[in-house]
Amino acid sequence: MQVFTRSYIDMEKRLKVWTYKEGEPPLFHIGPMQDMYSIEGQFIDEIQSEKSPFRAQHPDEATLFFLPVSIARIVKYLYKPQFDFALDRLQNVVTDYVTIVSKKYEYWNRSSGADHFFVSCHDWVCISFFKL
Repeated sequence: MQVFTRSYIDMEKRLKVWTYKEGEPPLFHIGPMQDMYSIEGQFIDEIQSEKSPFRAQHPDEATLFFLPVSIARIVKYLYKPQFDFALDRLQNVVTDYVTIVSKKYEYWNRSSGADHFFVSCHDWVCISFFKL
């Protein structure tokens, strides 16, 4: 237990997450807060909070990079109104977002995105197979 406790304390000191500022609600920077997928919205809210101990003030100090994409909101606003099971619309949002940040910032390109992540508490795992 002591090893885990020391490891966790070390992680709290060292882990810094930079959240990209690009994108606008309702698809980015906010997520559902009151339904069965609310963990997605709560994570987005917490990691972007000024009070978060994991929040990087500048991308150069980050160990991880967060893509503030809300998969639940993409489904709600882009997929369900059409409901034709065309996954391209969902995948294109993520692909377009990654294209924007990879062209604007050097951070995606230095690791080919290996230190980047987004959170989804949704059952649309296919969204993660976006096209680059």
